[in-house]
Amino acid sequence: MALTYDQVTAITHDLIKEKLTAGVFSSNAFLMRLREKQVLEDGGNKILCPLMSVDDTGTQGAFYSKGDALSITGYDAVTASEHEYRLVYEPVRIDKIDIAKNAGRSGALKLIDSKVRQAEKAMMQRMVKGAVSDGGGSTGANDTDQFDGLDLVISTSATYGGIAVADLATWVGVVDDNSGTNRALTQALVDAAYDNASEPGIGAPTCAIMRKQVFSKFRGLLTGVQRTTRESSLSGLGHSGQSIVYNGIDFLVENNMPANTMFMVDEEHFKLHVHRDNNMRRESIENLETQDALLERIFLYGNVIASERRFNARINDITE
Repeated sequence: MALTYDQVTAITHDLIKEKLTAGVFSSNAFLMRLREKQVLEDGGNKILCPLMSVDDTGTQGAFYSKGDALSITGYDAVTASEHEYRLVYEPVRIDKIDIAKNAGRSGALKLIDSKVRQAEKAMMQRMVKGAVSDGGGSTGANDTDQFDGLDLVISTSATYGGIAVADLATWVGVVDDNSGTNRALTQALVDAAYDNASEPGIGAPTCAIMRKQVFSKFRGLLTGVQRTTRESSLSGLGHSGQSIVYNGIDFLVENNMPANTMFMVDEEHFKLHVHRDNNMRRESIENLETQDALLERIFLYGNVIASERRFNARINDITE
């Protein structure tokens, strides 16, 4: 028996609710990690991210002796970076003639499933490209409306979140480049990038991402004793064997990365911030006004935001 259009709409809606909203994230190891630690925002014109920059030389605290006068002067080292909401959507359109051609219940179900899978992969790729981009039109998804991603975060000069490097000396990432000339990846380069971005007890990279060409070079550096494959967090997701643990962090393949580059990311200070009411929100249009088709769309409002830049690192100019 053929499915009615009402049934097709209901099935499509359920598949988007149950499969697409989860599959967008679970089909990509890096995006899944961002989803697990996402921050929900209640609203506002922009996303505000509190920052705290302080050391013992800047406050009024001190060692003191009996009888010393103690300072009551306040010290405010808290500011905030400001970030725009970035809007992303993905449509699932099904022409009614295609439903008619796929006669029978199983044929229609296969059609709907293939459309949802297509949308899932497309939205996943779009979001990952944004997360590794510089927020401009020439990297990542090549769209000026995309996330302000890691290519912008991990910089020693770029203004980020409305704060210039000149206004906050620690507002920089760790960058190792070779003036545009590619060179062989070495264990010393990897260790130096990690060490320079780490402050024990405060912050440090928790994972590294790179294209498979760079991953192959990295894997070749390590001996059997140093290299450990971790599959627990990637089990069943198609990423088995593409995660190596080194320096206590996961090194992952992410093929949407810029070429010749490795990013080391502090996931405690780099997170996906999502508007609470527009977190994979669904919209259904059963009959398009000018088309003989039905449409489902899914929306997300948010951005990827680093509350600290200095615990993230990058190695540029790696020979692939």
